[in-house]
Amino acid sequence: MTSDYNLPPSSKESEQSVLGAVLISPDSDNVQKVFSFLSPEMFFSKRHGSIYQSMREMNTKNLTMDLLTVSDFLEAKGQLEYSGGFAYLAELSKNTPSAANVLAYANRVKDTATERMAIEQTNRMLEVLYTRSGLTTAQKLEAVQSLAMQVDEKSRTGSNKGLVSFRDAFNDWTFKVGERLEGNTASLGLTSGITALDEMLEPKRIVRGSLFVVGARPKMGKTTVYQKMAIHCALEEQLPALAFSLEMPKDQMVERIVSQHSRVNSNVFYQNGYEESKFALALAKGSELANIDNLYIDDTPGLSLAHIVAESRRIKRERGAVGMVLVDYLTLMTAEKADTEAQAYGIITKGLKVLAKELNCVVVLLTQLNRGSEGRANKRPLPSDSRSTGQIEQDCDYWMGIYRESEDNETVSDNETELLLRLNRHGATGTVYAEQRHGILFDIDQQDAHRRIADRESSSKQRKGGF
Repeated sequence: MTSDYNLPPSSKESEQSVLGAVLISPDSDNVQKVFSFLSPEMFFSKRHGSIYQSMREMNTKNLTMDLLTVSDFLEAKGQLEYSGGFAYLAELSKNTPSAANVLAYANRVKDTATERMAIEQTNRMLEVLYTRSGLTTAQKLEAVQSLAMQVDEKSRTGSNKGLVSFRDAFNDWTFKVGERLEGNTASLGLTSGITALDEMLEPKRIVRGSLFVVGARPKMGKTTVYQKMAIHCALEEQLPALAFSLEMPKDQMVERIVSQHSRVNSNVFYQNGYEESKFALALAKGSELANIDNLYIDDTPGLSLAHIVAESRRIKRERGAVGMVLVDYLTLMTAEKADTEAQAYGIITKGLKVLAKELNCVVVLLTQLNRGSEGRANKRPLPSDSRSTGQIEQDCDYWMGIYRESEDNETVSDNETELLLRLNRHGATGTVYAEQRHGILFDIDQQDAHRRIADRESSSKQRKGGF
């Protein structure tokens, strides 16, 4: 019993069956899938890993694979004898139960490799905690969480972080492209729930692993857009959306979210504004969102980057995936000590970008803009207006400004809203239009909105020109 406990997890039979299945049916779809996710390092037996490595090389080079050609390939590399010779390859082919079950054999090999890595990482965690290294307790716990996330990454993708050959990276990419073309949602980017914006972002959508910054002056509707994206992620993408709110307490968040999802004015939740039918609709929509259990709220005051990272990792471990991490907003966060305020906030934006990549999710970060736009004739926001809060332009993948002309022109309707996608490292930029009414974001006809604004600007120029 004790000796079995001390042996590293492995499955010799599964490893042999994978190799045998490749020899029997190398061109089958299942074997090609195995090549896309199973790496030679996952084999406990070095000999089996060496044979599998040669098989992958042959597959990449489109070489015919059978008992004889694999044997010749190994011999040309000087590895045939180390691999057990022609007789051992023949034995692998002969003793494989069924080549049709190669995915099951490969997953067993992958699982035991993950278990071995988990044991190794657990030992490293203990070493971090025992060693007197000068690290604080919080830093040690963050290191432990990082090691645990590496195990999670290994279990889901079959790969470790670090240098990989282009061949392996290319194989992974082709597998993901295949899934993408088949419509596998896990291989696609995320949508925002704002129809016109999503159309602009097609076909890549909001790429996973990205930092999506939303910048605006006060009262422009940053929180409304943030909540719209969170609701859409939870309901339509069916992925956990983690809403960190430093500006608004939990009860107000719930009220605004229910109002947004039901499209019912939040006045209905108060005695003087109560209407039974609208209240019932709002309650039903709120229950729908509650029952799907994909939306999380954290209203911890002055929370730090470390807090967001720890909580996001926890949900990833518990739920297996995270869709969006949404933070409202940057300058209310507790920043680390730095020479300047801009550097301190730069540490946060870099950390959130790293978190997006680590969790393979989208991080949505709201930020207040400086007053640079107020001195311009065209007051629509630019990425440079957020320069006082770290190096957001360099760190983000997307930068979207929100502008309501009514804040600068009292003759314009309060409802009119422009969403200006100024930066998109993965595709097109441009402006889309929406309406905000009572804290709720509505889609509108884009051509009508564009024509209305163009006519208004044309009339303004004519008046200034003396016509």
